[in-house]
Formats: sequence, structure tokens, C-alpha cells
Amino acid sequence: MSCLRRCLLAAAVFASACLALAGTVLWFAAGWLNVPDAPARADAIVVLSGDALRVVYAADLYRQGLAPKVLLTIEARGRPQRKLDEIGVAFPRTEAVYREVLVKLGVPDAAISTVGGEVPSTAAEADALRAALSGTAADSHLLVVTSPYHLRRTRMIFTDRFAAGQVRIVPTPYDPFPERWWTDQDAARNVLLELAKIVFYRLGGRF
Repeated sequence: MSCLRRCLLAAAVFASACLALAGTVLWFAAGWLNVPDAPARADAIVVLSGDALRVVYAADLYRQGLAPKVLLTIEARGRPQRKLDEIGVAFPRTEAVYREVLVKLGVPDAAISTVGGEVPSTAAEADALRAALSGTAADSHLLVVTSPYHLRRTRMIFTDRFAAGQVRIVPTPYDPFPERWWTDQDAARNVLLELAKIVFYRLGGRF
């Protein structure tokens, strides 16, 4: 067998192995991404920005008595929102909407606080929380609420910034995440984006 044919055969075998590995990862992606902790008592419930269904579950957890307060991060405005701000068209801020939802669902306004300022990513949210809890509250235990597809990356990020056992991460049950994620348009988009974001984070990306 010529050297060229051997090289082509080796390349074909390698490509087939890569495709099989990628297919396996994608098939089991939902179970790999969705790795929740069990809810437990904490010093504060943290709602990660990005999906209002998270704040609905945060209100449930508060009413169950799992924490005395809820922390909301201040999400960075996107380009469309900033443009509307410039021309004087009122567009509600995410944290303001979240606060309204919490109050509507029975969380006292006095129990709701905001953290950080214009955070553009989950990593920035974790950094803002760590800075806000520095000092006397550095050992605070947090119950972090996010979406099912976002659990794996959230755990990676918070593990890099907080002590072991300090943070428990739970998914909102109001956001369906089927095992056959490719049959649902929203789930398919979320899985593919999340896998790319995990790779980006592991390579040193922080937004």
C-alpha cells in the first residue's frame, strides 16, 4: 500500500472516530448538561439573568423558607436596548422586571437586592457575587437558580470562584429540557450554544 493510501485511510479512520465521538456527546448532551444539586437552606437565593423562568422558581424557593433574601445581578444592556435608551424609548431593565415578578409572587421588596453592574456573562455574575460577598459574608452559602441546560457551565464557573460546598446550583422546573433535545427548537438552540460556550470557557474565554 502506498504512503498516500495509508495516510488517506488513517485520516478516514480518524474522521470516523471523531464523528462517532461527536455523535455520542450530542446524544447524551441533555443529561451531561443538566446536573442539578438538591435545593437546601442557604443565606441567599441568587437568580442568574437571562431567563425570567428562573426568577419564578426563585420565588418558590423563597416561599419554602430556604433563604431570607434574593439577589439579582444587573445584566448588561444589549445593543438594541442601548439604542432605545439613546433615543428616549423606555425599555425595562431585566433586574427591574425580575423584582416585579418576585414581589408579585410573594417575595417582600425589602428581601430583594441587586449585585454588580452591567454584567455581560455568567463569569462576570460570579465575579460580582464574590466581590459583593467579600469580607464578613465571604462564607455565605448561595442557592443559585439557572436553567437546566446552563447547569454544567454554571458549576464550572462558580467552582472556580467559590469554596467547595458554598454554592448549590438548581434548575428552574418551568423550563422543559427533553432528553431528545433535538426535537425541540429552543432546546436544540440552547444545547448547541451551551456546548460552544463551555469549550470557549475552558479555552480561557470569559464572556
